[in-house]
Amino acid sequence: MEKQINSYLSPITNKKGVTLIEVLVAIVILSVGLTSVAMMQYMAVAGNAFGRETQIASELGQELLERMRSTPVRDDAGTVNSIFVAGTHPTSEDDIILQNPVGSGDADYDPVTRAGGMSFTRIWWVEDDCRSVAINDPIPTSLLCTPAPPGACAGSAGMNNVKALAVRVCWSDKNGSNHTVTLNGVKWDETATP
Repeated sequence: MEKQINSYLSPITNKKGVTLIEVLVAIVILSVGLTSVAMMQYMAVAGNAFGRETQIASELGQELLERMRSTPVRDDAGTVNSIFVAGTHPTSEDDIILQNPVGSGDADYDPVTRAGGMSFTRIWWVEDDCRSVAINDPIPTSLLCTPAPPGACAGSAGMNNVKALAVRVCWSDKNGSNHTVTLNGVKWDETATP
């Protein structure tokens, strides 16, 4: 019995516990890992938001392009509709012809559409007897809808009775960065004489 008591009272020489330094190292490693996971989550949320904004802008541009494709180039009197006059648009006449797809419908034309909590501006260019529109962007990082950069016919080969269309949707995200989506198409003037 005395031997057993002495073994309890003798100093412990073989310690098998965890030291404070080991615990601190484990906490540092855990915090670095959790910070990385939090940063990945933040980047995923930001990427999803940008993807949603780009999808909305693409849908708004496609909707306008399809509406233009379904609108006759000339009215009943044979006059070219204002939305197909060469140059940069929109104008107040365009708003009436397109049944107000982008504006507020009041006397002061407002080409801003609200979708998904963001403001999107749609503009378009038309070039006569052309296959595609080249948009001369002055500064790629600026909001490229206000003022609208000039457009021109891209390439030298023209096409009679074909109008090249380019639709651009611009928006600023919640961080103030400017973004654009540009879609191209053509519209054949079916009533024109060859």
